[in-house]
Amino acid sequence: MKTLARSFCWWPGIDQDIEIVAKRCQGCQQNQNAPKGAPLNAWEWPTKAWERVHIDFAGPFLGAMFLIMVGSHSKLPDVVKMTTTTSAHTIDVLRTVFSRNGLPATIVSDNGPQFTSREFEDFLSANGIKHIKTTPYHPSSNGLAERFVQTFKQAMKCSRNESGGIKKKLANFLLAYRSTPHCTTNETPAKLMMGRELRTKMDLLRPNVESHVKQKQENMCVQRRTHDRDFELGQSVMMRDYRGKDKWIAGTIAQRTGPVSYRVQVDPTTQLRRHADQIVESQVPMTKPSIEIPESNTSGSTNIDHDVSSAAQDFHVSKPKELEISKSPKTVRTPSKPTAVLPEKRYPVRNRKPKIMEDFVYHGSSTKIKT
Repeated sequence: MKTLARSFCWWPGIDQDIEIVAKRCQGCQQNQNAPKGAPLNAWEWPTKAWERVHIDFAGPFLGAMFLIMVGSHSKLPDVVKMTTTTSAHTIDVLRTVFSRNGLPATIVSDNGPQFTSREFEDFLSANGIKHIKTTPYHPSSNGLAERFVQTFKQAMKCSRNESGGIKKKLANFLLAYRSTPHCTTNETPAKLMMGRELRTKMDLLRPNVESHVKQKQENMCVQRRTHDRDFELGQSVMMRDYRGKDKWIAGTIAQRTGPVSYRVQVDPTTQLRRHADQIVESQVPMTKPSIEIPESNTSGSTNIDHDVSSAAQDFHVSKPKELEISKSPKTVRTPSKPTAVLPEKRYPVRNRKPKIMEDFVYHGSSTKIKT
């Protein structure tokens, strides 16, 4: 238009006047091309996981509708297959997802009827969620959800020849997407959302510290494996003793306190806990308190020392004075005071006489010897 006008005439400002005439033409304005896109205004990246969620519907696709949810911080997606897309059904699905991930602070959606209904707005208001609706018929305003819709559809189309239903294919796709580093964050969505990487079959190719430690422990157990050392209750055993001079002491199994630990009854009032490595099978009876008396000397007098066995060290007998034995073998002169003072016993009141003392009969303060 400008070139044609200038070929016939010219005046100052002819180009501006021709532009004004073109802009006033209603037919030209109604059929003109779209203008050049505005500068990109990126969404602010939230610092917390699941703080802002972008939602959208994908479909009809593969005979169903899919609700798409993508966290803006982690880029972790969630896809739910839906048979109906009413506001009530959409609220039920969102409530289930929020029960796992928590309530977001902001939801971004388009102007679909499910998202603009009074019921949906009341649901968000009751949970303290801010709702941002993008510009109508401008999908790029909700670009995070729209871009994932394209990725989702492409992945599902590529898996048509694979075995399994839609649920299996969708689960495989989400696992792969969530465990793949995102180009924007350079981290996997799962790590930013849950703080850990998802375990996949690819992890079997990497060295695993836990399995390595378990294998080493199993090898050590196999190298040290010997015959089983199990003991039954009431079984006679020899137990390692660390209390006195005796290295081993007899006893019986009283209780099993663990896989390889037992309580051993060493006397009527004492039980000791030992490891199976400190116990061996034996037929030696349990040690009981006893009193040892030395043989008589050549002068005709007898020194009686009341010693205590290793199993009853707290059973003490005072050392009596030397007994005077008369010429008659049936009588023995003793001092006026008792020759033995017995302290309070820790063991049953029953008086146990050692076999070596069977020939001695005590009657009050005098002592007689059987003949």
